[in-house]
Amino acid sequence: MRFYRPLILLVLTLTTLSALAFERPFPNNARRASLVITDYPQVQVDGKATRLTNGARIWSTDNLTVIPNALGRSAHIVNYTTDIDGAIDRVWLLSAAEAAAPPPAKITSPHQNQ
Repeated sequence: MRFYRPLILLVLTLTTLSALAFERPFPNNARRASLVITDYPQVQVDGKATRLTNGARIWSTDNLTVIPNALGRSAHIVNYTTDIDGAIDRVWLLSAAEAAAPPPAKITSPHQNQ
């Protein structure tokens, strides 16, 4: 019985570690840019002024939500989506590996090609 306890512990540890290594799914309509929080809810996206929506959500590289004021005024490489009015509603701070990868693929409808 003593032999099984360490073996079970090892299997559970390996299973848990593999669950932590996940790839974050970004929506197909996400855009990549450099984001700076200037004066909340005002932001700059690639140097252009825009704003965050009232319920904007920001996820860190660990996929935890972050309040906008915690980001400071430094530039962050992000993926983001906008609402129908053009305001930013979802932001994902990217790790160095995610920033090096190509941005999410855009889905084009057959009508856009005409």
